Amino acid sequence: MEKSATIERFGGLIKEEPLTCLNDESLMPNACVLEAVAPFKGYYAEVTDSLKPSYFYLMLEGQYSIEHITRATLNIRKSFKHEFDAVAGYISFFDHYHRAIRLRNLEDFSHIGLLQKLYKAEGIIFHKKVKMFKDEKALISLSKLFWLEPVGDLMFMDSSQAHHGYFILPRYVSWVEFKKLSKEAKYDTSILFFDAATAFVYENGGITDLVRVYKENLTIENLAAIRNRYLNLLK
Repeated sequence: MEKSATIERFGGLIKEEPLTCLNDESLMPNACVLEAVAPFKGYYAEVTDSLKPSYFYLMLEGQYSIEHITRATLNIRKSFKHEFDAVAGYISFFDHYHRAIRLRNLEDFSHIGLLQKLYKAEGIIFHKKVKMFKDEKALISLSKLFWLEPVGDLMFMDSSQAHHGYFILPRYVSWVEFKKLSKEAKYDTSILFFDAATAFVYENGGITDLVRVYKENLTIENLAAIRNRYLNLLK
């Protein structure tokens, strides 16, 4: 990667988290909205006295392109005066694969219903709520921009989100292999309490593979220790 204050790249991220179907009067009737009840589970399952961030998923009916969802989001920002972050993604569970819009950084829960109406006005149709479920494990794949601040040898901090760091992998690692790798990495008690996901960015005509690390008040030293553990295991 090039050396600069902040590097902006488009790419993707894959993680696994339990999701719960929401039922609230403020939400659009009969439209499926999911909540990540245990976001960054690798961290918050151990550090239980911290306030977890809120992540929500609007489930869509149909295969909307990233461009369609992005343009809809940009149009909504022109009139919606509250803070929110939205990206396109896919959620896989119950042997189904659904398009979704991931929402975070909401100022108030009631804004979900308002955003549903605005996305509907942009031509987005929501997946119907078929059944209620709780804590269902799902594989989540997101397409997003990354704002990476170089902080050392092949390491980066996220300049747009606190507590997020990244390091480059020497090769592609499948999700199945990554889960095994992460489980083994956490046997090292000197790097306890972090959540990890796979990520990648497009650059220089190719793909750079990354690990996303989440840990509250993540330091460069923390990130380096976790990186070293992963890279040693990969050898």
